Amino acid sequence: MPFEFIRKVDAKKYGFSSKGIYLHWHDFNHRFDKEFKDEKVWAWWALQFNRALEQHDKLTSEDGTKFIWSPNALNHYPPKIEKLYRFEHTGITTDQKRHLLVKSLIMEEAITSAQLEGAATTRAVAKEMLSSGRDPRDGSETMILSNWNLMQYALENLDRDLDIGLIQEFNHIATEKVSENEHVPGVIREKEVKVVKSDAEAEITHQAPPPEEIERLLFNLCEYANTEHEDIDYIHPVIKAIVIHFLIGYIHPFLDGNGRTARALFYWYAIKHGYENFQYISISALLKKKANEYGRAYIRTETDQLNLTYFLQFNLEIVVKALGEFAEYIQDKIDANRKMVEKLSKSPLYEHFQRQHIDIISKALKNPGREFTVKEIEQDNNVSSTAARGYLDKLYHLDLLLKYKSRGNKYTYFAPASLQEKLFPNK
Repeated sequence: MPFEFIRKVDAKKYGFSSKGIYLHWHDFNHRFDKEFKDEKVWAWWALQFNRALEQHDKLTSEDGTKFIWSPNALNHYPPKIEKLYRFEHTGITTDQKRHLLVKSLIMEEAITSAQLEGAATTRAVAKEMLSSGRDPRDGSETMILSNWNLMQYALENLDRDLDIGLIQEFNHIATEKVSENEHVPGVIREKEVKVVKSDAEAEITHQAPPPEEIERLLFNLCEYANTEHEDIDYIHPVIKAIVIHFLIGYIHPFLDGNGRTARALFYWYAIKHGYENFQYISISALLKKKANEYGRAYIRTETDQLNLTYFLQFNLEIVVKALGEFAEYIQDKIDANRKMVEKLSKSPLYEHFQRQHIDIISKALKNPGREFTVKEIEQDNNVSSTAARGYLDKLYHLDLLLKYKSRGNKYTYFAPASLQEKLFPNK
């Protein structure tokens, strides 16, 4: 290729779509018929050269092929993430943050990660199960409960370095009661595996590395995760978390539960490295909406010399979008709470209300007959069961909630249909 031709294939001009998406050969081949005509293959290799691809740390595949990436294509994402993940642009106060960033939000990831794997339970039913603490009724609910336990386990083990044992522990929790494909929870596979993915383009088969290579590849993954990449070797922690996610899917060390294990490790690594608010956003909710693109991001990395840029950009877009949507959720909650306070301030009972009471009343007014449990209020407000029971009992004594003994010594509270009249008797 002449030097002038190589210079012509500018990486910024020809390497991205109009929306800034990093182009794979499949898209490049169809996009630039006029510019390159019969020279598209040469133009593609010139683009590869101009993309200045670098090896990603020391990571290699089972046959020694180096994983590569384009830092220049991704360097605008970390500043966006740094701004969004703190929610500073929302103006949220410390007290509001403590109130709004609660355990009930983590349920979203537990639920949607399971749904991404095929669990068919609705979010409302799943949240009711997790909030009440009742036993799951079927396999889908069991998978969701396992994911919830996995998220809790990840949060409880932030002080540990990554090792193969911890990866196995994650998988054991994810699959303990819902394992398929002859999988023994937490046990690394000893047989060959082909992962078949279908999308609108074609059916693609990923031949996972042979069993004898798994331990070495996992060891290299752990070494990568535990290395402090600083100075000229700096890699942003969220990018590293996504690479860990990718490698678990690529290595496919288990016969089942690899996706759930990979996503949990993403959260574990990001939160461990200072991104604690990530526990409140659900990446799986967005991955579920873009399941085909999710699979395609894996495929494009594999079919372009193990170029991680495709998978990294797709997931960085997901993270940025999830953080943006969560900021909107927080703002909506703040606005709704302000309006409810204004409304309740006109009630003769207002002087008895604390923030927690207002939250309960707000939900009750929207859904007459809605049930509340001590466990739900405990999780929604990050308080003890005694405090949660106290909030509910106070509203019961004010005649704003009804209660009945549900099982043993446990009570369930519910909103009466006449709640509006009780709050505003003169209207």
